[in-house]
Amino acid sequence: MRIQWDEAKRQRVLTERDIDFTRLNDLLYKPYIEDQRSEQPEQYRIVGFAGGTLTTFIVEYRVDEVGDYIWVVTAWKSTKQERKSYEETVN
Repeated sequence: MRIQWDEAKRQRVLTERDIDFTRLNDLLYKPYIEDQRSEQPEQYRIVGFAGGTLTTFIVEYRVDEVGDYIWVVTAWKSTKQERKSYEETVN
């Protein structure tokens, strides 16, 4: 599936948190957990290993004239609670 983002936001998150949105693609091919974060807009939290670091991405699933794609909203290094949820679910 295609992955897209706002490039200015990607650069800001990369500078401030050392997390690159391009790593989401790596994460999707490894074990990860996903849950709905909010209903309006409909956003999902994805937690998994990206570049060797447990990372949390907030994404939206969207459709355009080309088809379905994932829109990355933001990302951060996973919190202790997110790490615990990941370990309980994946292990």
